[in-house]
Amino acid sequence: MFKIKRVGCIFVSAVLSCSLLLSGCGSPNTAKPTDNSTASNLKPYEINAYFLAPQCKDVKLVQEELNKILKRKINATIKLNYYWWDNYQNKQQMAVASGDKIDIMFSPSWWGFNDYVAKQAWLPLDELVAKHGKDIIANIDPAYLKGPIVNGKLYAIPTAKDMFGTGGFIFNKELVDKYNFDINSITKPEDIEPWLKIIKEKEPGIIPFLSSQGDQQQYLVQDWQINVGTVDVPVGYQKTDGDVKIINLMEADISKRIYKLSRSWYQKGYINKDVATLQDSTPIKKAKKVFAWTDQLKPGKADELKAQFGYDLVQANAWKDVQYYTTTPDLTNSQLVIPRTSGDPERAMMFINLLFSDKEIKNLLSWGIENKHYKKIGDNQIDFADNVNADNSGYYGLAQWSMGGSQFLDYLWASESPDKWQKMKEFNDSAKPMKIVGWTYDSSNVKSEMAALAPIGQNQGKPLSSGLVDYDTYYPKMKASLEKAGIQKVIDDCQKSVDAFVAGSK
Repeated sequence: MFKIKRVGCIFVSAVLSCSLLLSGCGSPNTAKPTDNSTASNLKPYEINAYFLAPQCKDVKLVQEELNKILKRKINATIKLNYYWWDNYQNKQQMAVASGDKIDIMFSPSWWGFNDYVAKQAWLPLDELVAKHGKDIIANIDPAYLKGPIVNGKLYAIPTAKDMFGTGGFIFNKELVDKYNFDINSITKPEDIEPWLKIIKEKEPGIIPFLSSQGDQQQYLVQDWQINVGTVDVPVGYQKTDGDVKIINLMEADISKRIYKLSRSWYQKGYINKDVATLQDSTPIKKAKKVFAWTDQLKPGKADELKAQFGYDLVQANAWKDVQYYTTTPDLTNSQLVIPRTSGDPERAMMFINLLFSDKEIKNLLSWGIENKHYKKIGDNQIDFADNVNADNSGYYGLAQWSMGGSQFLDYLWASESPDKWQKMKEFNDSAKPMKIVGWTYDSSNVKSEMAALAPIGQNQGKPLSSGLVDYDTYYPKMKASLEKAGIQKVIDDCQKSVDAFVAGSK
């Protein structure tokens, strides 16, 4: 069996020594010399890249600056295609189906990565990494590169970042302080309900709890269970030290508990009325029209979001004293792939490799242009450029974790703790690897069943997650649809795959 004993410590130590402490890879001013001879031997090429990012006004300006560097380093330019939460998945599906020439794509495990692999949409990357990925290998823990392996082949390059996530809450700090709420008192999601009641009664115009199509369902159960593929197919397993049993996650006790909690909050008016249709909650959060929402937490998450939304936030885990586990989806929840339609897979891998070593390139993607969008206030910390703020910046509000490469190359925002990366090390060390870390489900044997189950989960599952319907009366009808579509066949095939992995690892 693949072991990742103390992988968090190994990973963070390696990355910190190579980036954030600036003792190896260096800052933009001490970057490695460009290999002009290598670049001159390559034909000019435009890399077509899809990222999960908002439509920022100055994307073209950032692209121009990026191209100046890429021409010197790998004789390439890049076209940045930014699509946000409300349309990235659909844009990806359409682009892949149409056979568009695409060189790099964001493809996390929770958005159908395994299904795309089964359809042979992504290229295997082993040879490309060996030839053009030396900085990837040097700056990522080997555990990450075990995650996207399917049938013995590597199909994605994960982002080097936190090695697991815990579900929890983000709160508007101003309102927390105003009503003297004790975020350290939270032991379970139900504990914040009295706070939501107070906000509803005393803060007109403020949404007590903001939900985008029931996204709290995934965040509040993630400490307890894992989905093996796209979130629309409810097949997965409970987190455990023991043997793994594949189940229908919609019937798990923790799932039912959160479905019913969401229903209660919706009926009491705590959840936004447009929960079923709201796809992008960013504008509401930026406008300070919300008290609380759920998110995947890590050290400094609230500070990251403060930099994104422009006001003070605080965070709190949804569950107290639970055992944290590292799972394969934790290692593959942010990653880049090279589609089979790429016109130059080698050049695409060269670019991904730069995201693990070139601090200037990485921070251009993450923060924009120095002294236009941000300014340096320390060796590794930044703030808004002069006369720039969250409202008028032309390149702002990105999720740096989704941009690929090593997130540990990113500058820290002014609001972030300088010891963030040390806290991240401690955070990573607190997780225990499950027995099946390194196992990824190959769904090629049940492609038709997966295709039939996905729209059921997407269309019939959303009312449950959003709190619009009662679980006990609504789910039996949905269960009949899932059974007709072949969920048991998927469960059985998945269990067989797990058992074979465990047997082969002994």
